[in-house]
Amino acid sequence: MPASHKKISEIHHRAERFSGTSGFGIVSYRKGGRHGPRWQPNYQLVVLHRGSVTLLVDGVSLAVKAGMGILLAPGHVEEFQFSRTVEARHSWCQVLPEDLPEGLKFPSFAFHRTAKCPHETMALIRLGLRMNPAAVETRPASALVLAAMWAFVAALGREQEPTPDFNLTAMGKFHAAVESLGSREATLEHLARESGVSRGHLIKLVREHLGVTPMERVWRSRVTHAAKLLRETGLSVAEVAHQTGFANAYHFSRRFRQQFGQPPRAWRIGSWGMG
Repeated sequence: MPASHKKISEIHHRAERFSGTSGFGIVSYRKGGRHGPRWQPNYQLVVLHRGSVTLLVDGVSLAVKAGMGILLAPGHVEEFQFSRTVEARHSWCQVLPEDLPEGLKFPSFAFHRTAKCPHETMALIRLGLRMNPAAVETRPASALVLAAMWAFVAALGREQEPTPDFNLTAMGKFHAAVESLGSREATLEHLARESGVSRGHLIKLVREHLGVTPMERVWRSRVTHAAKLLRETGLSVAEVAHQTGFANAYHFSRRFRQQFGQPPRAWRIGSWGMG
């Protein structure tokens, strides 16, 4: 085993393991303070307010200065080594992987890169820190954490080099192509052509950004639109299926049940408050 791999393996072996909860926190460290090694199970955004810290992620050193943030990913070993000359203070927000909405995935470029923390993220963290501790593990708390993280990711995205920007543009074209399909037949060839990339590259991009295949994204979009029609119109279930691009009622019902946990007719009755 190469020396570098052996070192990382040893770090993993001696790392602390913690579970944590979705929510916010803030802490101060004395000069020369340390934290870890620890194994990270969550998505966590760390924002440094005062001092500086050298952050080791799987043995790789990253420097974080006051006013900067860094998004950490699950499955890595981290160690914090704080400034020896200035007391350090940092806040954080974190969300458990299982609390992420289905289909939501952070872009790979967002992790383990330092950037100036945007005002929007700072405002959301301040709001989160003022929450009642009893509300920390609630769905609104998780939503607030995700909003803070995505504001940070958006700031990172604006700093990307041309190649990542191209990929993000291709994803934008892909989303537009999906939404413009209507009830027309969806094919991977059409989606790739509209996105300006090859079929293979589109599959790779969509998996990286959304964690699903391009066609799975299409069916989820159609089911979501179908749910809106079921709730807000008097169209029959069969007509809704036809207008949202499903070839038959069986396919529509199967997909709808997978996404919403109920067949279309039962879901509609419940959404109308008649269940």
